Amino acid sequence: MTKAIKQIIDGIQSEIEGRVEYNIKEMLKSPSAFIRSKAMKELAVSGISVTRDQIEKYLEDPSYAVRKAAVELLGKRGVADELLISMLDDPNENVRATAIGFIVELGLLTDELMESISKDPSSKVRKALVEGLIKQGVELEELKAFEGDPSNDIRELLKVYSGKVSLDETELALLPKKLQKIAFASAIKGRDSKALNTLMSTINGFNTPSLKGIAVELLGTFPEELSRDALINLANSEDRTIALAAVKTYGKAFGYASELLPIAENFIQSPDEEKRVIGAQIFKRLMEPSTVELLRKNLDDPSDKVRSVIIEALGNMLDYSLEEVVTESLTSTSARLKKAALRATKKLKLTSVEDKVVSIFASIKEENSLRILAVSVTGYLKYESAIPHLVKIIQTPEASGKLRLAAAKALARIAPQQLLELFGV
Repeated sequence: MTKAIKQIIDGIQSEIEGRVEYNIKEMLKSPSAFIRSKAMKELAVSGISVTRDQIEKYLEDPSYAVRKAAVELLGKRGVADELLISMLDDPNENVRATAIGFIVELGLLTDELMESISKDPSSKVRKALVEGLIKQGVELEELKAFEGDPSNDIRELLKVYSGKVSLDETELALLPKKLQKIAFASAIKGRDSKALNTLMSTINGFNTPSLKGIAVELLGTFPEELSRDALINLANSEDRTIALAAVKTYGKAFGYASELLPIAENFIQSPDEEKRVIGAQIFKRLMEPSTVELLRKNLDDPSDKVRSVIIEALGNMLDYSLEEVVTESLTSTSARLKKAALRATKKLKLTSVEDKVVSIFASIKEENSLRILAVSVTGYLKYESAIPHLVKIIQTPEASGKLRLAAAKALARIAPQQLLELFGV
């Protein structure tokens, strides 16, 4: 990329960032508290710099929703700790509770602050502290101050965390999902073979799908020498909930290994859509040549989700027999199938579908992410018929900034001189 072209690309990038910053600043001036709080949330995840004076202004906004969003900005960026702590004096309990979550997470909690928060009149605020401490895995001794708390929720939370709730299905089913997870982790404290056997018998004895799923997830916290085989065995279960949870937990804990191939073969032939999707995803990750024929057989699956994963899997394995399916999928009404076909087009470097790829990004009716992907494929494969359409997008100020940037990058690959002329260089 020449220096001049790089300057053009950088200029468009700066324009996009400037437009985003301008839009957020305009939203922050809105008389609507909803719009101001939305702007604060966007500001928190953006790379836009904010001065201390600006943050202090947002923390004093008359709307608690804006102040809460400003606290989230402080917490996510990890700046101005003293300002975050000062929000414990905010008149709104939601703001104080949000501040507490970040104070605990960032390690700013002192004995003095803990004593002060434990006396807060709002049970929501006190509960936020207890939940934050539990999330950090503190010893029960540190939660003694809350044992006699007037809030039923807090007392129930402590009861569960202390392991006083048995693994009785009826009792567990009455708890919120968050407490169910804590109950399992607290009741099964060890991570040895005895604890594993207890957990396995619990899984097989339960009827409630959500409880079975939580119990299987807990297996992922056991040592590999214990949990690996246990999860593989559960993945072969005829119980849909157990099998799906086991495969997902195995994937998170150990990645997708060849041990999952037989399970994926069963899953992809299941009448259950989610099983077929996960089976195809395993094949896609493993890229095992022996699975190509089975994947091809399932290209007529009734589910767009399944077919799209299979198309990407075969594309990644450079299966050129896929060309006809890709051609059909590029004209599908399903955005998911089109995206899969575009990715396969790029992998297979197909030139026969140029007109279809170009028509996708040239159409303003298509969703923006799909158009951007099509432009990226166009640039990568240097489709020359796309040049006038790319120029049109670049010259349309109303077009999405990301789409214009993608179009400029694509044109730089296909016809760099034309991009230079377009910007008078």
